[in-house]
Amino acid sequence: MNIDLLKQKLSNETIKYLFFGSLNIFIGWVIYFVNYNYIIDKENVEIFDFLTISPHIFSLLSTFPFTFFMGYFFNYYFVFKYKTDHMGKSMYRYFIACMGSIVINYILLKLFVDLFGWYPTPSQILTTCLVTLYSFSMQKRFTFKTVPIK
Repeated sequence: MNIDLLKQKLSNETIKYLFFGSLNIFIGWVIYFVNYNYIIDKENVEIFDFLTISPHIFSLLSTFPFTFFMGYFFNYYFVFKYKTDHMGKSMYRYFIACMGSIVINYILLKLFVDLFGWYPTPSQILTTCLVTLYSFSMQKRFTFKTVPIK
């Protein structure tokens, strides 16, 4: 398939989402990998002696703040160009959409790692690829949806 035909098939917005989303995902994978393998050293994390979090889930949760703000920044300024005075409203919607992504990510990680016995980092990579489809739909139709002027 020729590149011009591909560009015609994909909108400029989709191409930018793929680029900046991929950048955000790659950074998230690096943070996840470093956190899982070196910072917590594949060990369970004890929180106040009453909550134990598995290393792959703790790595997912600790990666979230970084990818949340980077992803929002990329989408707000570069992808959807949602430049209005309603940054707070769009960030709230982005947070709601991200919570859905976290829930799907959590369920898939538990399935892949705990039930299937797969390695955590490749499981997170596969999970991210699946969650990206949900995320793009939510960002386009919910978070950065523009309302036509009547």
